[in-house]
Amino acid sequence: MNLTTARRKKRKDEIKIAVSPFRNPADYKACMDIQQETVGLSKDMDFIPVSLLDTASRTGGILLGAYSGLGDMIGFTFSILGVRNGKPVQHCCMLATKAAYKNFDIGFKLQSALRKESLKRKITRVTCTFDPMQPLHSYFFLGKLGFKADVYEENLYGEASNQFDRGLPSDRMTAIWDLEDNEVVKRLEAGPPRHDFRKELKRITFVNQLTESAPGLFVSTPIKMDCKAETFLFEVPYNLPEIKYRDMGVAIEWQRNLRQIFGGYFKKGYAATDFWTVEQDGHLRAGYQLEKRVRAIKVPDM
Repeated sequence: MNLTTARRKKRKDEIKIAVSPFRNPADYKACMDIQQETVGLSKDMDFIPVSLLDTASRTGGILLGAYSGLGDMIGFTFSILGVRNGKPVQHCCMLATKAAYKNFDIGFKLQSALRKESLKRKITRVTCTFDPMQPLHSYFFLGKLGFKADVYEENLYGEASNQFDRGLPSDRMTAIWDLEDNEVVKRLEAGPPRHDFRKELKRITFVNQLTESAPGLFVSTPIKMDCKAETFLFEVPYNLPEIKYRDMGVAIEWQRNLRQIFGGYFKKGYAATDFWTVEQDGHLRAGYQLEKRVRAIKVPDM
């Protein structure tokens, strides 16, 4: 699924699925197959093994599968029980869907079920890590679900063999999902807000601009690191994964830009609170919204 598909998909395109805890040992085998298909793992160490899935789900974690009308598992979500600021949280370790079902909001339904199960257990926050070099992941967690990120970690997992990290350090952002926040509830019910960059330019600050060095190959102007606005936007290419395969040098430069913007502004008290995707003049534009942390996240740092 690309970002254009994500913006245009309508409810009529949805399919009926059932979400429930794993039903039998065969589901664990299906889960391993989905892991292999989704991220192209090539080392045993990169898999979440059956033993951990089972043990974690028996000791406070949450393991849910999405099942088609024929009863086949087509996706799953897995979280472990953790602690943040002395309070229990669910940390989402993996969310994956079969490739054939990428355009049917299976991931959204799985995370909605994870939220419901967490609240049932009196847990009001979920944390996760995601790759900021994957705009679709950023849109899903920040834009669609309403996570907010305030931690950037460089090369968190070291050398990785999955198809997303291969060739680059495994940088990640850590985000928190306030399950009872009114904005989160509204976003889950009505979807993410739509934006018009032309109108927003009149009220919001951009700390960079994109230039096209070749068709579909974008680089950034120098980033303004002295912005004091309550809210601002950092624009990124919508096709960052494609850029990585076309020109690793440009991709490395974009990862440096991400380290600069998030490393610098998180220390200044900002958080990433949204991810915008808009179509303008037939082109897709994307960007991270950063906001003063006192307004963005109501709990202190870990």
